[in-house]
Amino acid sequence: MSTAVRPLSIPEKAFAKTFVRDFSSPYAIQQPEGRRTNWRTKYRPVSDPLIKAHLEQQYWIGTKAPWYPVFFNLDIDRPTQKTLDNISNRLDAFGVGEHQRALMTTPSHAKHGNFRIYLKLEYADRLPTWKLGYDALSGAFGDLCEVYPQRRRKDRLPCGRAQDLISEDGRILNHLTWEEELHFLMKLDPVPIEQLPRQVQLEFPELSPRSDDAPKAWKPRTAAAELMQNGLQQRGTRNEAQFILLNDLWRSNFQPGDAALKIKAWIRRHHNGFSDTANQGRWKDINAEIDRQIKSIWSRPQTLLPDTPHSLNLAIVKADLELGAELFKGDAVRQKQFINLTAFIRPRQHHEWVYIPAWVWREKIAGTRTHLPLIASLQEKGILDVNNSYKVGNYSKRFKLNLPKTSAQPISFDGRNTTDFYEALWQGFGSVNSIAEATGLNAMTIWRKYQQG
Repeated sequence: MSTAVRPLSIPEKAFAKTFVRDFSSPYAIQQPEGRRTNWRTKYRPVSDPLIKAHLEQQYWIGTKAPWYPVFFNLDIDRPTQKTLDNISNRLDAFGVGEHQRALMTTPSHAKHGNFRIYLKLEYADRLPTWKLGYDALSGAFGDLCEVYPQRRRKDRLPCGRAQDLISEDGRILNHLTWEEELHFLMKLDPVPIEQLPRQVQLEFPELSPRSDDAPKAWKPRTAAAELMQNGLQQRGTRNEAQFILLNDLWRSNFQPGDAALKIKAWIRRHHNGFSDTANQGRWKDINAEIDRQIKSIWSRPQTLLPDTPHSLNLAIVKADLELGAELFKGDAVRQKQFINLTAFIRPRQHHEWVYIPAWVWREKIAGTRTHLPLIASLQEKGILDVNNSYKVGNYSKRFKLNLPKTSAQPISFDGRNTTDFYEALWQGFGSVNSIAEATGLNAMTIWRKYQQG
């Protein structure tokens, strides 16, 4: 009698949909050490039992790139300290924050220090094609590491045997289950391809210290070095170029005043005719923009985000619940949407302007038909500012939400941030009557919500 194969669970289906995608042939299998360790290629479609075996740590599965990957990764083998510093500097220069990347060990991490950095790319608020994403990352990091997935080489799927998340401070989080690792990966914010450079980065030798660069000698690093030496190379890049250079000066411990003088002088010498604002002689506008960027960068706290997976993405504080109730008294739908928005912005409020992709508005905050009315309502109330200075289709909008300042910790349970609206209300106010009084919502409706779990 044959034994029926257990169907994929919901988390397993989510893993397959995210990383396997089209289940197309071929795939490859690698056994753990002590057995046959070479990759063996199979010219058959990927099947459910293979996915189960990978997640149950029996052996590893490698697949080729789907046409529309959800994740790309930087494969870093036998890294030297210089390589690690270059990758870290480049991630910072391109604006890839801790909330947009995940580090994960490979099976050879213990022996050689190998690991991968997983990134979720997007282009115009949609998944990019494999070629678009691969070319963008190869241009940005191809001289430092390999980029996966690839169309002609196998890519080991994540969350398997000896594949553990690494916190930003270097701790290996080997206590997490693969379901928790998947949850963390799926919560990453996307990296817009538009903010990555459009040509391969080259290494530049360090220059000798110069007397006009006090208090710190300028030391070119990758993208910043190329910009400083060659200036702008195409239209629509001045804002991004200034940010890359200022970020590099911030990392070099420049004082804000020195950085301002340096970059204001640089743009005058090296705009190369690619800035309409510079061509029109609007230096006052350019100076004001540089000053705003400096204020944003130099006001960064030392620790930007928590390094644990569950609290990295969303945070609700009681002050936001109270503000939502004040703005939308008696309107449960609007209050919930407002808290979804504040929960997204709170962990990112060290930025003057917070990037919110369209898919987050549609799927996480409000809905396809309701997110635009929500934005309009908050703008009308003077709570939300929208930055429209970026080109439509090239740069997504940034938002500034005027939240009350508070030192209160996020509402949490069992060490994890609470992200459900009604659960946050309960923890914040303590009883159905207190919630009803504060929010204007019907007490019986609130009670039914808790009865339904």
